[in-house]
Amino acid sequence: MNDGRTTGGRHPARPDDSVTVQAQALLPMIWADPQHMPEQLAFFAVRRFGPRADAAVARRRQRKPLAGADELRGDAIAHGTRMTIADGAVLGGPFMVLMPVSFVAALLSQARMVLELAVLAGHDPRSEQRVADLLVLQDVYPSTEAAGKALTGVKRSPPGGRGRLPRRTRWSLIVRMAELLGITGGGEKRSRLQQVTSTALIAALFVVGWVLPLIWVPALAVIYRQNTLRLGAKAVQFYTPGAVGDRVRHRRRFTHVPRVAGVAAVLRFCALAVAPLVAAALVALAGVRLAGGFWGTGLLVLVAVSLLVAGGWFVHRRARLGGRRHAHGDGADDRGERRP
Repeated sequence: MNDGRTTGGRHPARPDDSVTVQAQALLPMIWADPQHMPEQLAFFAVRRFGPRADAAVARRRQRKPLAGADELRGDAIAHGTRMTIADGAVLGGPFMVLMPVSFVAALLSQARMVLELAVLAGHDPRSEQRVADLLVLQDVYPSTEAAGKALTGVKRSPPGGRGRLPRRTRWSLIVRMAELLGITGGGEKRSRLQQVTSTALIAALFVVGWVLPLIWVPALAVIYRQNTLRLGAKAVQFYTPGAVGDRVRHRRRFTHVPRVAGVAAVLRFCALAVAPLVAAALVALAGVRLAGGFWGTGLLVLVAVSLLVAGGWFVHRRARLGGRRHAHGDGADDRGERRP
């Protein structure tokens, strides 16, 4: 593998495709080659987002002609963090079934950030070498040499399909995605205890997301922010050794990742999550008995209102994102921020 070889691909990225749309296109390839999920994700990211990374950096340099390399790297990390939070914020209520799409979209946003940092360091974002870089930065392999050797046996653009995977295989893929995102911790080598703990945490997220819709949105926003900033600092050190003294100092440079908007989002989602509990309590205390007495009525109202709140939020969010994509195209994610 070398910087001269590119991933190619028959389907160039279209400017009106959001990361979520790209995630939906990638999932069939993952289902077709589940044992190489991280590799397929890295190949796809470089193939689809390599050219976009070049364009994004060019636009950023055009907007800030006097900005130094350090400022441009900071902008790329801040933007990548916002996009990861926005693209990974669809979890809640009945839409927990979209967990794979949400996780893959967040991973693609992080990969796009890494590719932009590679461009700023003078590397070709379309080279297959960036695939190995991504896998090392995600702790899938200990070195680019090990990643390159493993990639020789991985199919490029496997013929995807919507075939049925065994439930255990699909679940293990979701757990692995969560590990790559830093939700449950990752790394190439995991003990049996770590595997069990990861599975239990994802199961808890799924259950809580049904009972208390949207409660995981602010929680995941915090996790995504922390781990995307960490990945960005790691990528800067990987591509530009010595550019950053230490991770803590580097992360402090990116405090301009909007905090006010983040706090407002957390308060909004917490209010939506509390609404079903309040509704259930009011109905039960009012003496209404629909099923199973006091507790049965409360539970029934809780689930019903949870479904309505999550459904309304999901439709509203999709309408907002659709409107912004229609108005601005792909450049919107570089000129402004999408909030969940």
